[in-house]
Amino acid sequence: MSSQSPLQITIYESPEHEHPAVRRAIESFNLATDWGTPPSRSRSTGPLRLGESYGNHHAPLGASDDLAARLRKDAPETAFLLWQDPYFEEADGHYVAYVPRVGVFESACNANGCPHIDLSELTASLATTPTLTAAQWLAGPGEVVLGTRVRKAITTYQQATVCA
Repeated sequence: MSSQSPLQITIYESPEHEHPAVRRAIESFNLATDWGTPPSRSRSTGPLRLGESYGNHHAPLGASDDLAARLRKDAPETAFLLWQDPYFEEADGHYVAYVPRVGVFESACNANGCPHIDLSELTASLATTPTLTAAQWLAGPGEVVLGTRVRKAITTYQQATVCA
């Protein structure tokens, strides 16, 4: 069983004063726009490329946790989406979306970065709030389970990148 799997991150928004910290984090995890090429030999050295994916096909398992924690500490005003692929087909990967002033959403995911929603967590949340309407649940407890606000903000960034 491998102790590595692909890891990728997209930085959507970052104030210029945080760019050096973001670049250092990306480079320390050997992530590059030319996947698999060390940053020192990649065309991605230089200015931070917002909206572009940086990746590494052979990141150590757990690197997604470390990268997300580092960015939230060293570049707290930077919005990003990252995920690490499952290390084998039946396993879960790790998904983290972070948008300043909106929040963070972490989940298990598949190799395409699609979050898995924990059915037992979903049903437990619904069972403990039976008097809420669907809209009330989605705006409150459902937000924690589904990460709707954070995922909506990331989708807005993604659409702006595609249209640019």
